Parts: sequence; structure tokens; C-alpha cells
Amino acid sequence: MELITLLIAAGAAAFFGYRLFTVLGRKTGHTPDLRPVTPASDKKADPAELSPAMTEGQQPKGWVVDMDPALFLEGARKAYSMIVEGFAKGDRDALKPLLTPKVFDRYEKAISDREHKQQVSTTEIERISEAELLESHCDGDTIRVKIRFKADISTETKDSAGKTVSGDLTRLTTVEEIWTFEKDAESRDPNWKLAGVRTA
Repeated sequence: MELITLLIAAGAAAFFGYRLFTVLGRKTGHTPDLRPVTPASDKKADPAELSPAMTEGQQPKGWVVDMDPALFLEGARKAYSMIVEGFAKGDRDALKPLLTPKVFDRYEKAISDREHKQQVSTTEIERISEAELLESHCDGDTIRVKIRFKADISTETKDSAGKTVSGDLTRLTTVEEIWTFEKDAESRDPNWKLAGVRTA
């Protein structure tokens, strides 16, 4: 499955990609704990950063990405779904180009642990009810964007005999997290990478 070009605004280069899959912040059995690799400094936004809680259709003040925020969020919603599903399937090849090295290491370890136990995980996203742009800023040559997601999901893990060891696909859980995406401002590569996840 190929990476789709990132969504564009006014002819700008593409955003996210179909192979971006996103992970959820609360530990519900389908995602590793990414909090240690979330950027350590959650400093207060300066005038060059986004105002909080920007939703689809709004033009945030200080938006540092050359793209319509609404289109950015549309791509981010796709990315969220696809990273969650990619992790559940244990698809390392799909995840590796979409995550920073530290985040990929956490995913890979969680996938390996699951495989060692001969467990299979299934995750279904009922809906992503909210997606808000919280912050956008440049840190040297790196552009970072933080997005708050709220989603209703179900997850279930079974052992090699098909017995459920955790979760329940018939029960929905509301998950609310803040995801940090980043890219090199000087790079021609249009793809963003997941750099951190924390509970909102």
C-alpha cells in the first residue's frame, strides 16, 4: 500500500499518507505507552504558535504550515485511523516510515512482545468524534503540530487458542489523546511523522 500524497492547500505539496496509522494515548491494550517519547517541553505557545482548540474550517493565528488547517485535520484523521490499525496488525513495514525512530522502537517492542506471547490484537474505530489543532511551532529546522483526538474505539486481544485475554470488541471506549507530528522544514519529503502521544 503506497503512501498517498499529503493533502494540499493552494497548490502546496502533499500531506500525510494512507500508510500513516495513529496510536491512542490511553492504554487500552492496542497501543504501547508513548508518553516517555513525547517532547519533554510542553512550553506555553508564543505568538507564533496556534491558539488552542482550532477545529475544521478555522484559520489559526500563527499557523506555520503552508496548508489549509481544515485539510491538515482531514489528513490527520486518516493518519490516526491507519496508525492504530497498523499497530494492531503488527505491520512494521507500514509503520516504520511514518514514525520517528524513538516511537517506532516502542511500537516494535510492543508488537514483538505480543508475538512472543502468540497473541493477536484487533482494533476497530467506531468514529473519531473530535480533532482539534492545539499548537504549531518551529523548533530550529523542525515543524511540530499538536492535535487533540477524541475517538470511540473497541479492542480485543486473543491468545493462540482464540481465547480472549483482554478487551472486548463489543464494548466501545472513548479515548482522548494529544498527538505530536513533526517534519523537517528543509526536507522535500512531504510526509509527517508521529513523534509523541499523550493522554489529553
